[in-house]
Amino acid sequence: MEGYPVRLSRLTSVLLIVAGAGVVCQKPCRSADEPRLRAGAAAIPVTPFGKNPDWDGPVTPSGVWGETFSDDKKNHQWDSGEPFTDDPANTTLDFHSKEKYDGIYLAGFGNDRLATGKHDDLWARALILDYGKTRLAIVALDFIGYYSHAGYYGADEARKYLDPSLGVTDLLIASTHNHEGPDTIGLWGANPVSDGKYPRYLQFVDRQIAKVIGQAVKSLKPVRLKLGSTTPQLSPVLAGLQTRTGGRPPQFFDEEMRVMQFAGVEGADKGKVVATLINWNTHPESMEDENTILTSDFPGATRERVEAKYGGTAIYVSGDIGAIEIVGDNDRSTRSTFDGKTFPVVLGNQAATFTFERTEAIGHEVAKAVFESLEHGEWSDPANFAVKKAELRVPMDNQGYKFLMDRGLLAAIPNTGNAPEVVTTVYAIELGGAQVITAPGELFPEVFYGVAKYRRTDCPGADTKRPPEPAVRDFMKAKYKFVFGLTPDELGYMVPGYDFHAPAFAPEKGFTEAMDVCAASGVPTHYHETNSASSQIAPAWACLAATLLTGKTPDVAACQRPHPAALVIGKP
Repeated sequence: MEGYPVRLSRLTSVLLIVAGAGVVCQKPCRSADEPRLRAGAAAIPVTPFGKNPDWDGPVTPSGVWGETFSDDKKNHQWDSGEPFTDDPANTTLDFHSKEKYDGIYLAGFGNDRLATGKHDDLWARALILDYGKTRLAIVALDFIGYYSHAGYYGADEARKYLDPSLGVTDLLIASTHNHEGPDTIGLWGANPVSDGKYPRYLQFVDRQIAKVIGQAVKSLKPVRLKLGSTTPQLSPVLAGLQTRTGGRPPQFFDEEMRVMQFAGVEGADKGKVVATLINWNTHPESMEDENTILTSDFPGATRERVEAKYGGTAIYVSGDIGAIEIVGDNDRSTRSTFDGKTFPVVLGNQAATFTFERTEAIGHEVAKAVFESLEHGEWSDPANFAVKKAELRVPMDNQGYKFLMDRGLLAAIPNTGNAPEVVTTVYAIELGGAQVITAPGELFPEVFYGVAKYRRTDCPGADTKRPPEPAVRDFMKAKYKFVFGLTPDELGYMVPGYDFHAPAFAPEKGFTEAMDVCAASGVPTHYHETNSASSQIAPAWACLAATLLTGKTPDVAACQRPHPAALVIGKP
């Protein structure tokens, strides 16, 4: 991390100047007739399977979209060496696709996991919030992640398909981080140095993002807002659903579920639910790594139950999920009963253990917690709707990522000076009695709640001595505190600096995860750092988020200069 400055860069100030760092504040001006909150919602399937009037690409015999091939092994998927028809449409979008098989590689576990079928749909789900001069579009995708700027695809490209008359002022794309959907990042192709993205499909997704936003805008209507939250202490159905990867310390979780619901207030729409947004915190990967059937995992089952009870559109947004996995993803939890049924572990047989029935039962438990959140929730005056945002820049110091960018697996990023920089945006939203902060990756929950209080204490020798990130949640003064993870980008794990131990990387060997000083005590290797774009992203994000929320830079070591992280607030 030494020697690379972090810039929380200046943007043109509209209503708020923060400690030398410019931020845009889009709080709407009140007109004479007192603007009211309006909301609209819509959902469109983006499943790369079967017939779809908006898909004009090839479909394989299994129904999964992808380049046509000769299935010599009769296993319903392309295997290395089998002849295939190289679709020039992919090469036109990305020259790296030339002579590469382009299909639906499943993301999130190992390589060469091509989809062979569909269980349930993957979705693009949009929520539009309109108040005064602000019209915010939030789109949640059932993907591992998505990007704002990724060359031929991403939010920037989706905006090009938007009709300007829709009046969308900001677009936030969130990802559930589903591990049973297509590779939208590039890391999970046929082998570790083969791109897993399907360019033609990603262009389709961008068109669908624009389409679902258009449908949601057309459904706008005056609404009122209900807010709720719960925890395993209040909703025991949530107990034991979260685990830490390999038991990585500390054993700390963001256990809180947060929910916002919008209901109509006029005419035939009065009392009818428009949308329910669910914000909870764990990896959606309950089907594990041997599954090859497309599914939205447990969030899909949760949304179905919520829509069946309330109507409207249910939207699931993952929160601070860094190092947090769903029950059963490792041997750290003993819970095996969900929705009134026991699902025993069948040793050595993943297919019998991690079933769709089990995944749906987990989703139903999560839905019950949503119901309990709203049953004890409260109506909130949304008159203070405001959106602030600021640019975040950090050096991309992951050597493996640099190598993969050169090979075309990862989207290219700007190279300024000595190293490429990751550029993203952090948003702070106020809505009634709620605040939302976005995090562009898989945020470790202790960074949100405060590293000084929730850091690991098992192994002082593992401490890098980097100063603790400020407790972002403490700067949120609203009663309901939402964190939208993987929004508007997926930049990997956001690991607290004091416990960030970088991996070694060699092109011929790949990553070697750093050993923990206390490995002899059972502490796992530092896997998460291999999938982090920057060693500095956690402190940079925490300091900028706090600045957005309060209007001033926190007076803590992690946010001042000079110090080992070389943090710079604003442009010098």
